[in-house]
Amino acid sequence: PASTYVQLAAALGGGGFAGYEIAKRVDPTSLPQTVAAFHSLVGLAAVFSAAADYLEHAAHSPEMLDGVRLTSIALASVIGGVTTTGSVIAFGKLNGNLSSAPLQLEQRDQINMAAGAGTVAMMGLLMTMGHSHPAAGMVALAGMGVLSGGLGLHMTASIGGADMPVVITVLNSYSGWALCAEGFMLDKPILTTVGALIGSSGAILTHIMCVAMNR
Repeated sequence: PASTYVQLAAALGGGGFAGYEIAKRVDPTSLPQTVAAFHSLVGLAAVFSAAADYLEHAAHSPEMLDGVRLTSIALASVIGGVTTTGSVIAFGKLNGNLSSAPLQLEQRDQINMAAGAGTVAMMGLLMTMGHSHPAAGMVALAGMGVLSGGLGLHMTASIGGADMPVVITVLNSYSGWALCAEGFMLDKPILTTVGALIGSSGAILTHIMCVAMNR
């Protein structure tokens, strides 16, 4: 329908204009935190896209909620959640809004493991009951969003500001894998291809930076 193309044009035009205006105001030394801020939007888009795709198919075509689609929805939600909150914390540390000192909570490893286990449990709930019980699917999606977001926040906050450039390359890789999962979810090979390219190149760049910085 013509209205759909109007909405797409408005969204693309508005986003492009906003990005252009933001980019004009960023000096070269502020590029790392700008990249981190934009990565948070990529992660947020992955989370909302996954939720919207699940809601649409649960309401209109539950028979299409097969294992591949549900797995893709779960991965996009989890990776997107980690990317969103991790990128926000990375931006805050690089931009001076947050202390660059690492957060050192007691039992932090146990906190991470508990959040990771809870996230995996929510993924399992979605993949086993999401096709036949929409309410359980929404609980699983909400749980994955909260737990993965908390995990991304805590893990990034626990890293010092000096290592944030490496963290940003990791999050760049995560954003690519989230996009890759969305490609499977939406049956769009171009998203899968581009996501795999971003994910793998981000991982390689992370390795190069870790070697160069002796991390």
